[in-house]
Amino acid sequence: MTPDGFAFPDDPERAVVTFDEGVPVAIDGETVTLLEAFQQLNRRVGAFGIEGREIYESPGALALVTAHDELEKVSAGRVSGEVRLILHRGNAVVNSARDERTLYDFTTGTGFDQSVA
Repeated sequence: MTPDGFAFPDDPERAVVTFDEGVPVAIDGETVTLLEAFQQLNRRVGAFGIEGREIYESPGALALVTAHDELEKVSAGRVSGEVRLILHRGNAVVNSARDERTLYDFTTGTGFDQSVA
């Protein structure tokens, strides 16, 4: 999975993971099963040398957990939406996370609509 040495690609790669009720259902807009999500991200993230300590040689799982954790912060318990990741030089960094059904309005920075709570 992880390339030998530190020969990482120079340009960052972007990945968009879509979750439905906490389960990854699409990567970059293409529908995937849970297994396919792990396999695809293992390939893509592994090319950048990312490894997790508890999930050794399963960088895709580490990226999915990171994305899921970030989505939980904006989903108010529903955990459905999309997370944009940037893969570069051994890191998977969340660029953004959004849930169309979120209770907080990120565009205005205001509170939330109590009627949907």
